[in-house]
Amino acid sequence: MYNGMDNLYTVSVSAPGKVILHGEHCVVYGKTAIAVSLGLRSSIVIKEVNTINEPAVRIHLPCVDLQETIPLEPTIKSLFNPKLAPGITGKFSWRLPDKIDHEYHLRKVDEFLHLIKPNFDTLPNNQKNSLRSFLYVFSGIFGSTYLPVKAMEISMGSELTIGAGTGSSASFAVCLAGALIQLLKLKNSTGNYDAFYDQSSDDFSMTEREIISEWAYNCERIMHGMPSGIDNATCTFGSLVSFKKGSKPRHLDIRMDLRVLLVDSRVSRETRTLVMKVAAVRQRNTAAVDHIMDACDHIAHTATQVLEKLSSGKCEPDTEADYQHLAELWDMNHCLLSALGVSHPALEVIRTAAKAKGLACKLTGAGGGGYAMVLIPPSTPRSVVDSLTGQLLENGFRVKETRLGGSGVSIEM
Repeated sequence: MYNGMDNLYTVSVSAPGKVILHGEHCVVYGKTAIAVSLGLRSSIVIKEVNTINEPAVRIHLPCVDLQETIPLEPTIKSLFNPKLAPGITGKFSWRLPDKIDHEYHLRKVDEFLHLIKPNFDTLPNNQKNSLRSFLYVFSGIFGSTYLPVKAMEISMGSELTIGAGTGSSASFAVCLAGALIQLLKLKNSTGNYDAFYDQSSDDFSMTEREIISEWAYNCERIMHGMPSGIDNATCTFGSLVSFKKGSKPRHLDIRMDLRVLLVDSRVSRETRTLVMKVAAVRQRNTAAVDHIMDACDHIAHTATQVLEKLSSGKCEPDTEADYQHLAELWDMNHCLLSALGVSHPALEVIRTAAKAKGLACKLTGAGGGGYAMVLIPPSTPRSVVDSLTGQLLENGFRVKETRLGGSGVSIEM
């Protein structure tokens, strides 16, 4: 949106969360994992404003209870002109987020934050990392251009629960990078923008999505240290993403629309602890656990084939059978993960309730608590879904009906 009288822009962008559909834990051992976009989304609005005061960026992130005002001149601009990584010659461009000297740029951001906020180290981690990620991407994108940066207000909302394995940090990072790149496009619409970027388009091009995903990956490095890249890829491209250790995440253009109940067990868990638990089980039972890993890998590949068939639109007579096949794969996957010791009594209560209604259920993510997903085939009566939802709510769980496999990062009109 453009306010011609004041020469100001407003940009709104949204991105989905994600869940792991198959391959939890096994991906650590070189097996395939597939993740899908979640119907729950994050959104961000960036609004340029006129001000009689010193130009500043005002950040409002209610999901992490953060409000911050950072002066533009000269403070944020001290972070501009990022360097290329060692061994790479030339000048850094915002189109090359994978070529930035990540450690150097992050160190400058941290020094800046300690300078303007003496109490920075006392902030909760999610607030610290949100500020670090914002300044990293903002200065990285606009710091390699000659465009004027005006005072702006940035606000973000999310339907995702933070720290629950649904990709909340990646969704935030994708929204942020997408919105800043869209603002850059609009501000540079006078003709300097590269020809292969379609300024008239109502959505991001594939090239732009790849750049957004790389910036978001850098934010995930800030948040998590050594991310796989599957979260930022899924939140950027949507639909389904396949990942294998040592390879880049692969986006699969499958038009699927799986209806699910996303059930929060309300049991907190620590991914690192659960990964170590599986490693210990494998050390004692190597051959057996490796067979479980192989079975999980087979399930991930088979599920992908079934989803491709469902998305092709050529299997109307077999839709019910295909959903039954998916349900079997969900059941098997959950039981295999349970055999590795990463289920939880609360997850089993959810699964038992779903099974009594004839519905398949599996844990998602690290397990040990967190979320369970209940698959709802199209033929499922509304009364069955409502009855199960009511039962789960009475047992103290949180329940959201949503869909899997929707669109990735999008420009909101």
